[in-house]
Amino acid sequence: MIELTDTNSIYTIADWVEFNVIYNNRTFSKSRIFSWLRAFDDTIEETTIDSVMSELIRRSELYGNTSPFIVERKSIIPKVRWSQRPELTMCLIFSIRGVVKKKGEDDGTKLFEILSSEAVKSYLKGEAEVIGFEKQKRLRKQIKCISEKACERPGSREPRLKDKDKGVDIIAWKPHGDKRSNQIVLLLQCGAGTHFAKKKSISLTAWKEFVQWSAQPVEGIMIPIIPSEEQWIEIRDDYNLIFDRVRIYRALYNSSFSNRQLRKRILAWCRTALN
Repeated sequence: MIELTDTNSIYTIADWVEFNVIYNNRTFSKSRIFSWLRAFDDTIEETTIDSVMSELIRRSELYGNTSPFIVERKSIIPKVRWSQRPELTMCLIFSIRGVVKKKGEDDGTKLFEILSSEAVKSYLKGEAEVIGFEKQKRLRKQIKCISEKACERPGSREPRLKDKDKGVDIIAWKPHGDKRSNQIVLLLQCGAGTHFAKKKSISLTAWKEFVQWSAQPVEGIMIPIIPSEEQWIEIRDDYNLIFDRVRIYRALYNSSFSNRQLRKRILAWCRTALN
């Protein structure tokens, strides 16, 4: 189970409540949540719970018809079981406690990248690929392959070993279907950890040299949190496109999420992470 470690943040508390409602598949009243929180911190006042309830209402509205919970009067009611939506559960785990690295254990970051690519594909109704240094497929080969698939010309520069991926974890594009270039292209970074704002930004200059994009790529970030309105503006200052937990979830479930193998892997990861 995930413990609540920060009782000073309305958003962390809201994450924790959202997780528990879905994980336990039970309706929780405002008074029950208040009792829970007082067990963690006996200085918490009822005004804090009012703020948490307001934040959960905001989130439910952002999720829209796909919302995994609803707020009625003074209760939070689950609409899905966590095992039906392990992708959401994984995002909530990252949002509450960040990335936990233990020797010999999967920290889930690669799964988050793969999940994010599925969400972007659904959003664009296009193509997306996770890139990076894998034993069987080096970055240069990946870039060449993607440029061919996206009908773009290779650039004048190949990435060096020290270049790594220049801040890009996913390349996504929306083909026109006519096998020509000049299309929507997204260069995306994935920030599963709580300190994603400190990640090195995407180098658009480098990527325009790696591939001769005929249309200007859009830089974006995939994050498992739901930012406050103030934080949203701060993130938007650094990235042109934000995919937070709401947008990832909506993209997956506004259409039919059919990658069953990925779901099994995420479900297994969540079970391990919650034990």
